[in-house]
Amino acid sequence: MRLSQASDFALRILMLLAKQKEPMTIESMSEKLRLVKSHVMKICAKLGQAGIVKSQRGRVGGVTLLIKPSELSVGQVVRIIEPDFAIVECMQNKSSACSFLPSCKLKKTMHNASEAFLKTLDAETLDNLI
Repeated sequence: MRLSQASDFALRILMLLAKQKEPMTIESMSEKLRLVKSHVMKICAKLGQAGIVKSQRGRVGGVTLLIKPSELSVGQVVRIIEPDFAIVECMQNKSSACSFLPSCKLKKTMHNASEAFLKTLDAETLDNLI
């Protein structure tokens, strides 16, 4: 299984925020992490919608972490950022053209692999990463 760059960026953003006592601007995060500002903005918006970070505009504004690093698992972050975990076509919500259905066991095997992957990520917290 492979995660997108967005998950990598999100985790690095959260690691940076966890180490900061003061809010950080999108610009300062993008400079510090050497990421494109628009990527940082998009990821912070997604994390904000999920209630993980809070952004405040203005002179004393910036982005802050709302959840304690010890209470935020890597798995939670990955589930928020990744669009799906369909390793094979038949795991997607749309109908599949698999000629082995309904007796195919590949879907169950790949589902179990995906669950094991996420279980491993759930065991790690943001606190463990910093």
